[in-house]
Amino acid sequence: MAPRTADDVATVMREATATATRVTVRGGGLSSNCVADGAVMLDLSAYLHHARTDGRRVIVEGGATMATMLGVLAPAGRTVPVGVVGHAGLGMATRGGIGHLTRSLGLTLDHLVGVEVVLPSGDVVHLSERSSGEEADLWWAVRGCAPTVGVVTSAVLRTHEAGPVRVHRAVVGLDALATYFRVAPELPRDTTMSAVLGHTPLSPDEPVLFVHTVCASPRDEALARAASATSAVFDGSASPLYRSQTTVRTPAGLPEFAIPGAGGAEPEPVRLPGPGDGPRGSFFGKAAFTGATLDAEIAASLAERIRIAPTRACRIDFQHTGGALADIDDTATAFWGRDAQWSIPLNAVWQEPAAGEACRTWARDTLQALATHTIGFYNVELRPGLPETGTETRAAHGGNLSRLRALQHRYDPTAVLAPPFP
Repeated sequence: MAPRTADDVATVMREATATATRVTVRGGGLSSNCVADGAVMLDLSAYLHHARTDGRRVIVEGGATMATMLGVLAPAGRTVPVGVVGHAGLGMATRGGIGHLTRSLGLTLDHLVGVEVVLPSGDVVHLSERSSGEEADLWWAVRGCAPTVGVVTSAVLRTHEAGPVRVHRAVVGLDALATYFRVAPELPRDTTMSAVLGHTPLSPDEPVLFVHTVCASPRDEALARAASATSAVFDGSASPLYRSQTTVRTPAGLPEFAIPGAGGAEPEPVRLPGPGDGPRGSFFGKAAFTGATLDAEIAASLAERIRIAPTRACRIDFQHTGGALADIDDTATAFWGRDAQWSIPLNAVWQEPAAGEACRTWARDTLQALATHTIGFYNVELRPGLPETGTETRAAHGGNLSRLRALQHRYDPTAVLAPPFP
């Protein structure tokens, strides 16, 4: 079903609540939670996919992607911190938004100043920091866990002036991982040093560590420090298989967060499959939050995990956080995990159906390998109906879970939008 207005969404929600029919929502289309057996899918991306600027703010419809938002902001020289893939939509923006500017500017959801939400009752409410009473509770909930209380049909976000961003990238051996864990937490908040463990034709026989350092400061000393930190990661290791430095005019121009290919070729952008496309791959993801405790022992363990990954498409990401993420208290919004130094997505990817079980097991076992360092779970990667869903949900919402459970019971008692919290 492709609504054209918030009123169309309201009509569907009233009928769904009256008949206890499950509803899923497609915004950007990146989440595997967009569809469910026996559910009505609201495809906001069909018509509600626009964004426009309003001075120093940007207004984004419920089906627009973060790439669309950044595209309309670029001519105005403005930006909003977003995740690392442009296909993400408001589902990501209202549940987190961890990316290359998180350390300097915070989460995407920290930039929300207003949202239009359709509740399961069919009521359309407009929420902001001026909301009071019960609507203040909803304003709290939509900044971190919007899908449990309503359908966001539009949002207003504050923006920042977009300046040039320097990017340092290097592909090195796995033996540099322990040094990376030591160097990254020492960087100031204007610099983000993220990384990927994975495979590339640059190294046919052995996985590699890809280091992706982004400096958002224009100061010469900051740029020099970022370059030096990247070099420090592979100091004492073999020469890097690939290294580059580039400057982009705005954060929207940042290169893909993926390992370069043969000869240093830029990785292909992530593309969503369309109707009638050929065979599609499959994906199973987890995402743990850890503190700054990652050390040589866990480096060795994770290096072994990527070596035994069932397919060469599997990867382990280290999205560097800290900095501005911790400027807001865990209980100030529904997002839980402000003390994280890394968000670590574990991406199991396969083409052949026969590899599915091995890939899912690999992701779960790799998450278990991180257990002693894990302090939370990124709620964007929660999947309903799995044996581990309850444990991961409690880790994702922490001390906010009881309040979220009460709000879900108040606004969606029949769980039209999401399964009940554990």
